[in-house]
Amino acid sequence: MKTIEEILANEDIDRKIYYLKKGRKTQLPDRDKLYADWDPNKHEIFDEEKYPQIEVTIEQEKEVFDEKSGKTTVIPKKTKKVDPNRIALPLEQDIVNIQTAFTVGTEPKMDCSPAESEKGIFEALRQVLKKNKIKYQNRKIVRSWLSEQECAEYWYVTKDDGFWTKLKVKVANLFGKAMPQYKLRSVLWSPFRGDKLYPFFDDSGDMVAFSREYKKKDLDDHEITCFMTVTGDMVYQWELDKGWEMVTAFKHGFKKLPILYCYRPEAYCEKIKTIRVRLEKLLSSYADCIDYHFFPILKLFGEVEKFTGEFRNRVVQLTGENADAAYLTWNQASDPVKVEFENHFNQAYALTNTPRISFDQLKGSGNALSGVSFRYVFMGAHMAVENSAEEIGAFMQRRVNFLVSALGSINTNFEKASETIDVEVEIVPYMIDNIDDKVTTAVSAVSGGVWSRREGIMFAGNADRIDEELKEIEEQALQKKELKIEEKAAS
Repeated sequence: MKTIEEILANEDIDRKIYYLKKGRKTQLPDRDKLYADWDPNKHEIFDEEKYPQIEVTIEQEKEVFDEKSGKTTVIPKKTKKVDPNRIALPLEQDIVNIQTAFTVGTEPKMDCSPAESEKGIFEALRQVLKKNKIKYQNRKIVRSWLSEQECAEYWYVTKDDGFWTKLKVKVANLFGKAMPQYKLRSVLWSPFRGDKLYPFFDDSGDMVAFSREYKKKDLDDHEITCFMTVTGDMVYQWELDKGWEMVTAFKHGFKKLPILYCYRPEAYCEKIKTIRVRLEKLLSSYADCIDYHFFPILKLFGEVEKFTGEFRNRVVQLTGENADAAYLTWNQASDPVKVEFENHFNQAYALTNTPRISFDQLKGSGNALSGVSFRYVFMGAHMAVENSAEEIGAFMQRRVNFLVSALGSINTNFEKASETIDVEVEIVPYMIDNIDDKVTTAVSAVSGGVWSRREGIMFAGNADRIDEELKEIEEQALQKKELKIEEKAAS
């Protein structure tokens, strides 16, 4: 296999791009197929070849006798085509959104006990995640990973607009002789966003380069194909118009590849696709049945002699043998349809370990679903999160490792700390917690000597300003101590 250096040294751009694409070890996701499953308006139930229009008879064929000519003319029946009911179910969207909420609805926990020299870079790391709105970006990443099979996060630098100035207020001795000129930003790439992703792995399985193919339009609406490659130290971009040509090449300035990538072999809801197709067909066909057979049809036997009365007291007078009138009733029970629908619907959620969270499902539970009860009821969802954490957890750990290294690159004062600090990332499944229970547990653990005061504050959910809280607690304790001394002296 060619190395990335050998490929980039090739002067033939077509061949170069060909080899960069060949570095991908997995099959490229079928974007159109995945999006057709994701978007309810593109589901199979809207396919007019598989579910054609229904032909409805307006007038039956009849014979008309012309007394003058003595001939009988046959008038053919009149028909028209109408669209059948097409009821789509956004099951994939609902299941993926619920799984996303359980996976990163609670922000991943960063476990770190920084030394004094490492506190600055740790605070900078937290601020980078905050300024880039990573808690929302995490949801986009997980949603893309579950529905599109893959997603990539690209980090780059832009001119600083006050990030380091605001951080300096919080952390003393943050800079050396000069203030950094750049800050970190990120962008997402995925199939639904119009990207074709080509990770390049070497023989040992390490990703040494990453390429992205996408299309853009110029001001004249002329579409151009672009191909971008990021290596350990460079960023290249080529454009295809009449032929491939390089448009840019520059050093990104990071010590590590500024790309985070996650992949899964199939979409999360692929295994329940047949169930969803059956449910949509069942609901649509049943709706057609209701439209054409639910409303009563009057059956008349014999010759109609006359109608009498108006509105409620109308009477049809029939003559002849076995004259009678009755409504055509629907004797077949619809219970099998209801049973099949409920079974398939529940099975779709059960097979994906997804709880059905709706008002009807949760009403009447009151305060029952909290704390330990919540963990038991939603154990299946939490197990699904643990399985997802094999890839998403590793993705977020790689992100933190990269950001620590990147902060050391753009701020020389952090360079040494970036090599020593150790930050562990842990996926925390979303759960409903009782604040009173958490505070009681934290107080008991701290007073019992099981936890430190810092750990107790973090457990109670106040990790964002832990240092400020510790400082305020110490100040309040000191004030109380001084007050007691004053009271004792006064007495």
